[in-house]
Amino acid sequence: MGRRSTGLLVAAVAGCQTLVSQVVGQPVFGGNATNQAFQVWLSNWRNYYCHVKGKHVPHVEDKDLPKAFQGHPAKEVTSDSGAASGVVTEGMGYALMIEGMLASTGDAWAKNLSLSLARSWMGMVQGGGDDMEKPLGGTDENDGSATKVDVKPYGVSAIPGVGPAGVATWKFPRKFCYGLSNKTDPCHGSATDGDEDAILGLVYLAKALEYPADFVDMTVRSVIAFASADLGFPDMFRTLPDGTRVYVAKAGSQWGGLTPPAGKFMREKGVPDWCTVPAYFAPANYRTFRDFLKTQWKPEFDKYLPPHLNGTKTALQDLVDAFEATITAGYNILYYSSCESGTVSNWVGVKAACKSDEDLSCEGVPWEHTPYVGAEKGNCSASGTGWGRFGADASRMPWRIAMDYALYSEETEKVRMFDRSGKEDKRIKFNARYYLNRIATQYKLYGKCDGGVLGDCDCDYGGCKVNFTQAFPLSAAFEINTSNAVPTAPTVRAPGITCDNVPHIGQSWWAGFMSWPTFTAFIAPYREKVHRDGKILKPMNETMSRTWLESLANICDYDKFNAEGHYMIKGATCQRTYFHVTQEVLATFVMSGSVPRLAEPRDSHGLAKHVEKLTSEGRAGVVIMEHHTASSVTALALTMSAIAGALALSVLVLRAARRRPTGGRATDDYLSQCPLVCDQAATEDVTAAFA
Repeated sequence: MGRRSTGLLVAAVAGCQTLVSQVVGQPVFGGNATNQAFQVWLSNWRNYYCHVKGKHVPHVEDKDLPKAFQGHPAKEVTSDSGAASGVVTEGMGYALMIEGMLASTGDAWAKNLSLSLARSWMGMVQGGGDDMEKPLGGTDENDGSATKVDVKPYGVSAIPGVGPAGVATWKFPRKFCYGLSNKTDPCHGSATDGDEDAILGLVYLAKALEYPADFVDMTVRSVIAFASADLGFPDMFRTLPDGTRVYVAKAGSQWGGLTPPAGKFMREKGVPDWCTVPAYFAPANYRTFRDFLKTQWKPEFDKYLPPHLNGTKTALQDLVDAFEATITAGYNILYYSSCESGTVSNWVGVKAACKSDEDLSCEGVPWEHTPYVGAEKGNCSASGTGWGRFGADASRMPWRIAMDYALYSEETEKVRMFDRSGKEDKRIKFNARYYLNRIATQYKLYGKCDGGVLGDCDCDYGGCKVNFTQAFPLSAAFEINTSNAVPTAPTVRAPGITCDNVPHIGQSWWAGFMSWPTFTAFIAPYREKVHRDGKILKPMNETMSRTWLESLANICDYDKFNAEGHYMIKGATCQRTYFHVTQEVLATFVMSGSVPRLAEPRDSHGLAKHVEKLTSEGRAGVVIMEHHTASSVTALALTMSAIAGALALSVLVLRAARRRPTGGRATDDYLSQCPLVCDQAATEDVTAAFA
């Protein structure tokens, strides 16, 4: 795992309940089936990585990059038609995030992939042009405006140095936007979701490389530029009645969030005012950026911080505070954008206008009228997804919140909640766990089987295979139609999927990009009684939560995911086109516990508080605890001695647990194939490139 300790204690094995006492509130992860699902979807996802030098994205030479990039060819993530065609920052962000995080655990293959993907990201930030001092970033042209805070669009979106650093124009080739929205303007401006995920990948890749100075410098510049361009640091914020400052994640560098509709820093033309995507909120990313900056900061980085518009300098603590303020705002906006079922609106309003459009900060409450845009109850949307609906943009919310819980479970319990007037209201019970438990409750109340009971969701029709989870009973929890069109399988619209915060029916659960993210809800402990719709749901223990995760992972049949079976995956929610696969791999990434912390917080005895799964070495599910003191070793030894009998009993449970055939990774031949959008003639052999 890339860490050193004076000893390791094996606490449990895959498939059985961890018996070493846990810190209350620790996340729960799946076992063999969940890990296998992740490996299969990861193989599918990697099939979208294409090795095409400069085909769609500008190429940056070795001399202009940190030394770690030398010898690593560029790779791009190609996508489907429509808004996601070509190379988009969304796909690049997902890939860099996954590979960077895996690389940080010691996965050499993931590290090589990360470097190749990061090289293309650098090209997207630079955006063409020979002058490395004038990157494109999130602006319209390579004219130097990306490096200035006081010109439109507000914020520094790129910071020159060794390696282009910052946010990137959302789509390449830029000419692809001519047919999407206009005839004269190429693609311009960044998209917050792609930026925050790609830069998270860079942070973890820095760890995998053991923090070389030039790479850390580039990554610090990237984090600062993201905060400035996509969050509005330092001047685009609102102040609540008690003085609390909040930043709102924008839709991208040129619009959304608190960007004013007019004035010097007005939003770009043709987009709605005061609009944001709740699912662009990525609290785990912001906490990780905060921690990375606090541990890697050097005095010479002060010069990268953008000043206030009045010329006053900013400091590291200001940036740290901005990330904290964005987390506070994000959870409050989510609360007013979601239903008790966990459904979330694609787009919502966050109107909190200042007296003048020239002002970027003032008193105001962004969620005062959310999900509507202002007291006039307007609405807003973009990218083809509707306002007030749970759809393709909103579907990402569960795994983003689950990732926050997986990496920062204790911190997530301490969210400050405010009413619509901006006053703190401690009666509101809402945080990552409460949000995820809402989704779990929806399955438990309205699903037609109990995934927490071994075998209860197994298919029972003729010819179905053992351990295969039937989708139809689970779909009832989020069914959007009442219909008798199929007499043998009538459907009833599920209660709770619409509400005042999500007033319109969204997209179908049967799309993999809708259903799989909801599965991540079961990593959060369900430790309190829930009163809803006249029923009382009892808490679940860890075994029940893990069984839910395993049942949901078994909703697809991976037995033929091999050369002989032509890499076939069976299942109604197991689609393999671009956007489906992005959500399937990200959901299982979290469900399997494959998301590692950047650094391990430790208790007073020097013990790591977080348990990790050794997926990079193929030992999925083995739980390891580090220890550094003799007293800790003794205490743990006594604990293990006391529970030896119980552990033996759990091994019996393990033997009785359902097993899924091991699929492993696909062959190199499979992984070297690229979608038709890639230039096959330019695609190099994966095995040779990453040997």
